[in-house]
Amino acid sequence: MSAWIVAMEDDLAEEKMKVVNLEGKQILLIKKEGTVYAIDNKCPHMGCPLKGGILDGYVLKCNCHNWGFDIRTGMNAKTGAYVDKPDSKVSAYQTQISAGNILVML
Repeated sequence: MSAWIVAMEDDLAEEKMKVVNLEGKQILLIKKEGTVYAIDNKCPHMGCPLKGGILDGYVLKCNCHNWGFDIRTGMNAKTGAYVDKPDSKVSAYQTQISAGNILVML
């Protein structure tokens, strides 16, 4: 597992999102209650970017069809009328803050 510095902690406000490109993937960073979470920025349903979604607690709802994903685990939160795959999820990545830098582990 490699750790990559992707952003400065001060560049990500509470409950805000930021997309970073890492190893050919778009990773969505989300800061919630002082912790930074990292998930894939692509909904598995129709490929819509999750960055435009709505954060409701720890569930990020895709703005295309309301699919929801727990930002802590990437697991499907069973929201939306179109959830037809019970095991659909997005990848979640471990993060760490070091010397003001946000690191993502791949």
